[in-house]
Amino acid sequence: MKVVTALVLAGLMAGNARADEPFHIGSLPKWIVLGGVETGGTVALSGRGALVGGELSVARLRERKFIGLYGDGYYDWGAHGTYTTAGVELGQGIVGLDGGAAILFAGGQHPLGATGRLSLGIGVVSLYARYLYFKEGDVLQVGLVIKLPLATFGGGY
Repeated sequence: MKVVTALVLAGLMAGNARADEPFHIGSLPKWIVLGGVETGGTVALSGRGALVGGELSVARLRERKFIGLYGDGYYDWGAHGTYTTAGVELGQGIVGLDGGAAILFAGGQHPLGATGRLSLGIGVVSLYARYLYFKEGDVLQVGLVIKLPLATFGGGY
């Protein structure tokens, strides 16, 4: 009787297999929305100073690879102004790379430039080095980003 009861309970707890779902090992690809804070400092090529701001991104995550779009904004006390950057991000494992356009809002000026950032991340924390190019002068920054998943959608192949 115990064997029959155990088999019945195991059958009730087992999920129904669907013929239209392929068998797979590992995670299914998903879109993920991430948001968080960043802090750091301008360390070379421009006025040195601390920075603090926020970042938002949406990326397609599959196993240990991602590709997506990001945007951030932060105040830099060395530049006495606010930077905003936006562009494409991609990565594999703990290494990420992003780049795109940059704008500095300082002293009534709004120069347009380009940016690139290399990051090393584990979990929700990433260390980064960012280079910004402006005709008025280049900027090198290092810092820390803490991004948390805000939403996921579109799982599957």
